[in-house]
Amino acid sequence: MGTAVKQGVLALVLAGAACATHAAPPAPPAPPPARERRVVPPQRTSTGALTQAERDSLVREVAIRRAAWRARHITDYRIQIAVGCFCPWPETPAIVVVRGGVLVALDDTSGKSMGKPREPWSLYTVDALFDAVEQGAGAGSAHRSDVIEVVYDPEYDYPALIRGIAQVGLPDNWFWVKASRLTPSSRN
Repeated sequence: MGTAVKQGVLALVLAGAACATHAAPPAPPAPPPARERRVVPPQRTSTGALTQAERDSLVREVAIRRAAWRARHITDYRIQIAVGCFCPWPETPAIVVVRGGVLVALDDTSGKSMGKPREPWSLYTVDALFDAVEQGAGAGSAHRSDVIEVVYDPEYDYPALIRGIAQVGLPDNWFWVKASRLTPSSRN
């Protein structure tokens, strides 16, 4: 093979390599998670179990907030969930991935899969957060809590912090759920 042919072949190889590296644009980066918003529940002025009036107020507010959430038609989203209680559940936050209102994946906070969705995080899609408030406040519910406090996200109206005491007077009977960084999918 002559020098001119070798140079021609080399030029074709280099041109092909340049085209190959520029053929497809890089995938766009994943959108950053929504910023963390600090949520602080108001201090209760009374001690002991909630009164019926306090329960009724919680039930009315959760209905209003759920309607506001549903009016947004957000069914595909990512939301960070952290759970704590007197039980041995891990308090490590995880990202719940929801498509069509159904939990489909569980990721760590860096976006890496944590495997199959599992408790405690899998219990808390946005709809399930509303259900937890209703059950905790409900008068006739088997899951009724003596004390339940809720703070709603100011942008999307979902329960951003739920905390309470299942039965006042018992030691180690508290719980909390924090939902944050809701990021709607672009499919909505």
